Amino acid sequence: MRTTIDINDAILSELKNRAKQTDQSFRTLLHIVLQRGLSTFTPQDRKKKSKIETAPVGINPTSRGLSMNQLYDQIEAEAGTQKR
Repeated sequence: MRTTIDINDAILSELKNRAKQTDQSFRTLLHIVLQRGLSTFTPQDRKKKSKIETAPVGINPTSRGLSMNQLYDQIEAEAGTQKR
């Protein structure tokens, strides 16, 4: 089956170089690389959850729930009043 995909220029260049080095066609090498990548993938990989631990960073409790932009504006405003 034919399909069109976008490949990063650096990866494309590396694939072409390795195809030449191993005296294989680009298509054959691409199939090998894709098959190897697929063989390392397991459905459990998608189900693994990462646990992210939080740490206190000294943010005023009244600032909880603000977006990052709002928080930045608040910090900038507080820093401006402290300089005066």
